[in-house]
Amino acid sequence: MRSGSKTLGLLVWMGVFVGFLCLGDESFRVGEVLSLPALKDGRGKPFEMRPGDFRVALLDTPGDRGEASPPKDPGWFEKNQVLMMVNISGLSGFKQRIARSRMASKPFRLVVVDDTTLAARFPKEPGRLTLMRLDGQGVITEILFVAPGPPLQEAVAGTTP
Repeated sequence: MRSGSKTLGLLVWMGVFVGFLCLGDESFRVGEVLSLPALKDGRGKPFEMRPGDFRVALLDTPGDRGEASPPKDPGWFEKNQVLMMVNISGLSGFKQRIARSRMASKPFRLVVVDDTTLAARFPKEPGRLTLMRLDGQGVITEILFVAPGPPLQEAVAGTTP
């Protein structure tokens, strides 16, 4: 009898432990509103995301893959309602300053993710960009991992109205 109660007790504790692990996973998910608190763009200006402003949120994490070339049309992000974010949270302070100066020189707006807690909420896949499709209320409807270049352009083209 004691052996059975020990097994039951072990199973209960394992269930509690797994439950706590699940609570710690706070990645953005389909069905959730994409909330981005107090971010700034690459030029240091405050960024505020309002529902309906973007159809796609795109996150690039330098170092996860090779260098991506920017679109030939500087208005591509705006025309396609793409929020382009760059995750620099894993870079040293010196490298972050270099990244910010490079972002400030771009002819399009990039939003900086420099907070490690926020960066950890984005699902990632090595070598790919994280693409989140959004509805008119800012709710995530799909999460994809895409390669830069033509695969990214095709994925974004599928989201335009």
